[in-house]
Amino acid sequence: MILALTAGHALSRAGLVADALAAAAALCVTGRARRFAFAAALVLTPVLLAGALWKSSQLLHLRHHPALAAAGIVAALVLVAALAAAYRSRPALLPLTAVAALPFRFTLLSGETGGVLLILYAVIGGGALALVAFGGGREEARPGLLERALAAFVVLYAVQALYTPALAKAAEEVCFFYVPFALLFVLLRGVRWDRALLTRCAWVVGSLAILFVAVGGVEYASRRLLFQTALNANQRYFRVNSLFYDPNIYGRFLALSMVLAAAALMWETRRRAVVLATALLAVLWLGLLSSVSESSMLALLAGLAVIAAVRLPRRVTVAAALAVVAAVAIVAVADAGRLHLNLSDTSAANAATRGRASLVKEGADLFAARPLEGYGSGSFSCEYLRRTTSERTLACGSPGPTGVTSESHTTPITIAAEQGVLGLIAYIGLLLAGVLVLARGRLRSSPACVAILAAFVALVVHTWAYADFLEDPIAWTLLAVGCGLARE
Repeated sequence: MILALTAGHALSRAGLVADALAAAAALCVTGRARRFAFAAALVLTPVLLAGALWKSSQLLHLRHHPALAAAGIVAALVLVAALAAAYRSRPALLPLTAVAALPFRFTLLSGETGGVLLILYAVIGGGALALVAFGGGREEARPGLLERALAAFVVLYAVQALYTPALAKAAEEVCFFYVPFALLFVLLRGVRWDRALLTRCAWVVGSLAILFVAVGGVEYASRRLLFQTALNANQRYFRVNSLFYDPNIYGRFLALSMVLAAAALMWETRRRAVVLATALLAVLWLGLLSSVSESSMLALLAGLAVIAAVRLPRRVTVAAALAVVAAVAIVAVADAGRLHLNLSDTSAANAATRGRASLVKEGADLFAARPLEGYGSGSFSCEYLRRTTSERTLACGSPGPTGVTSESHTTPITIAAEQGVLGLIAYIGLLLAGVLVLARGRLRSSPACVAILAAFVALVVHTWAYADFLEDPIAWTLLAVGCGLARE
């Protein structure tokens, strides 16, 4: 039995590396080789994911109802095939359906609390199948620095899963996020992002944002959440999460939508469009306030700073930035008691940051213990609990003590602890490549290029306070659209 388990784990780890290599090839090659890489990823990803989750509580219901599982698989295959045929006949449907599917998560697995991007996976599957079966549409430029940086990060993550104590977590990261979103990036990079398509996508994003704010308004008025109802017990303040499972992810979507709308507004001259954009910003701001997501507000400020730096005179931008910093400092000092801003005391710092202070401190200690290679992909929660609880022999994947937060909410800290210096180099290289490519567009004359760059910077800033960088398909989408715009 021990030999069988060891062999099974070894095969799973090798499979993750192979799947990551397929995604890297899809990013970095063209023509027939790319179609082969897509086909390999389409086969490997669901197989590896099923193997990693089959014995977990998440698939308990499906294990007990095999007929239902089989019917679900058949229905999914039919849907993917139908989408592939639709994208073959009408290629413009792919970017529109992808953008519309980005925020929607559903919980169909037992024990799942964060939701699964089922609609987006169907869109990716349909687009990937269309590419494999029919070819890749218009001729593309050869992959550049950004594609190689993405490929290096994904492959390194899979390689560092070879020694992780949290294999199931690493498999989820690779198969749920990195590989399918790499395929999404390639699909969207090949789209011709003309003004008409960008306008339609903007209408989709704006409409979704208004829908989410409307649902959030109902939650705020009734003081009851539709999802993650455990948050109803928050005694400090009520946080709206709309159709999302997390108020911070809801806030992130609104903040990014506001950045895109603000960029369009700064270059708009038509009175009706200015009024509509201003009204949209006002409505989304109310929704953002109800989420009580400080990280999203910080992300919004970062995105607006990028827009201001491009559109406004430098002195105005610097003065506005200093004014914001001064206002934040004054509020913090004046209201330090209520905000618990005594960072010299660990318990007070945790109260002010909702447990982030301990996560950052322990993450730094984990990095110091293994600075070169880290503890392995997906290992942060496991190693954090081992260091901070009395259960030193706690198995990875086992639930920690009730009320203990063990998921890192700061992307650089997570990467440092799990992947060491090697991971940090890949991460910093990816950020630099992304900004360089997005900034290569026509920033002075193209609102779309500015909007994409500003939204990407806002998202990165949000991940420094709440994580989920390449785990968020919006990051890959922004990079793909910006890459396409830079090459037009």
